[in-house]
Amino acid sequence: MNYKLDLGKLNNIFIAPTELIDKYLNKATFEQLKLALYFFRHSGIYLTIDKISDDLKISKNIIESGISFWKKEGFNFEVSDKSQNVAIFSNELKNSVNESTIKNTFVKTTQKLDRAYIFKRMQSSDDIKLLMQEAEAILSRPLSCNDQSTLLKLHDSDGLPIDVILMLLQYSVGAGKIGIKYIEKVGEVWGKENVDTIEKAEKKIILLNKTNLSWKRFENIIEISHRAPTKKEEEAVYRWFEEWYFDDDLIKEAYDRCVDANGKYILKYMDSIIKRWHNENITTLGQAMLELQNRKNAKRFNNQQTSSPSYNIDEYEKYNIFDYLEQ
Repeated sequence: MNYKLDLGKLNNIFIAPTELIDKYLNKATFEQLKLALYFFRHSGIYLTIDKISDDLKISKNIIESGISFWKKEGFNFEVSDKSQNVAIFSNELKNSVNESTIKNTFVKTTQKLDRAYIFKRMQSSDDIKLLMQEAEAILSRPLSCNDQSTLLKLHDSDGLPIDVILMLLQYSVGAGKIGIKYIEKVGEVWGKENVDTIEKAEKKIILLNKTNLSWKRFENIIEISHRAPTKKEEEAVYRWFEEWYFDDDLIKEAYDRCVDANGKYILKYMDSIIKRWHNENITTLGQAMLELQNRKNAKRFNNQQTSSPSYNIDEYEKYNIFDYLEQ
């Protein structure tokens, strides 16, 4: 029976997943780890049990037991008596391995790649070489090893095509965010959301631009210094302006009520006020003020009927908002 670990264009490079050390250093036996490293080193080569036994100086029974161990751990072996490819992949290392669609492979578990590997990739692929050249032109600076490693990760591990990565870089430059960490963060999100075509990338960029403009608009309304919003802030502010179409006066009123009641800006509290207005079809400042006065009058009437303590608008605002805070 012949065994082969086939990594395609990665066959000439000895790469092992960090999972092998992080998870199995203490879990696997010495022989099992030795066997795994042997397969990684000889990727692309058909191996017989006899060959493995001779090279590793361990018995055939131990080799077969080791292969069974790795199978149980999620490494998938295909076996062939002839020339059919035989592969072993971890839970994350599956699908075909080729230059255009290297996804979920050993590269994914490699945190940073060295210059030798990056250079070899550029030499073997015109697409990768183009990516690095165009990236330098877009960012207007030479790429560091960390920059190049991140771009390769976005392509190999996160599955972004070259043209999509270049669009991401152009967007980042236009937004004034050229740090590689920001580019990597956005690229990872795009990968999870399968932004794998120019058309999808264009839609994402339009959405990102609207989100950024919405946040800047909110900053101007409440007169705060510019800062990066949290994800929840981005989502809420975008919803207020782009989905519910609230105007600046209503947003300012909601902010003022939030600060009056709490002494500071609290997103969840402010969002609950705006949600209530949306649910009650309140779209103007006049309607919001009328609704507030009506609630004051209703509360005052109820207090008179029950001889309750005097009415406090801040407490009443909080009371009515509790129904929304957990939504």
